[in-house]
Amino acid sequence: MAMIFNDETREKMRIQLLETGFASIKLHGLKKTSVTDVANSAGIAAGTFYKFFDSKEEFVYQIVVYKRGRIKEYFRELSKNGRLDKEAFRKFLTAVTLEDNNLFDHLDEREMKMLMARWPEEYWKNDSNDEMTAEWLLNSLDGVRRDINMKVFDNLFKSLSLIRYGRSKMYEEQYEETIAVYIDAVVRYVFGEQ
Repeated sequence: MAMIFNDETREKMRIQLLETGFASIKLHGLKKTSVTDVANSAGIAAGTFYKFFDSKEEFVYQIVVYKRGRIKEYFRELSKNGRLDKEAFRKFLTAVTLEDNNLFDHLDEREMKMLMARWPEEYWKNDSNDEMTAEWLLNSLDGVRRDINMKVFDNLFKSLSLIRYGRSKMYEEQYEETIAVYIDAVVRYVFGEQ
């Protein structure tokens, strides 16, 4: 008998699938993470999985979107009236960079190439979304310099993800210190030399 979901249970199941999928990809990699295993772990049939996601690739993209949403929730937790001061912004950047919430950290080159080939370009590069996110973030900070170049800020924020992705090529013992130095530079750019 097919499971029937109301809106609340449907959303809970969707989140459970996303969390289960992320944990499985971290543990086994994308290729060895099967829709059947993810569905079974969530207590549903593989066919029911496809009522939530059109394909495995779309599911993986939704994991990325979900994790980004969790980052925005963390921002709200740190903020006072929807605003961050300089130190809260530093804490936010540090958590975003050092915590294990980035799916791409757990993909190998073959898996990345497969996603690049199968995902639509707007999944990888969405200039209007990137600009809106950068603008939202900047407008949520107190004490920002007036002459910030939005695209430079956007590039600085994106480069944190690139640093994470290239982490395996860095000196592991100095990784956290390197991140702290980089975040210092971002904070100085945003708030000025204070």
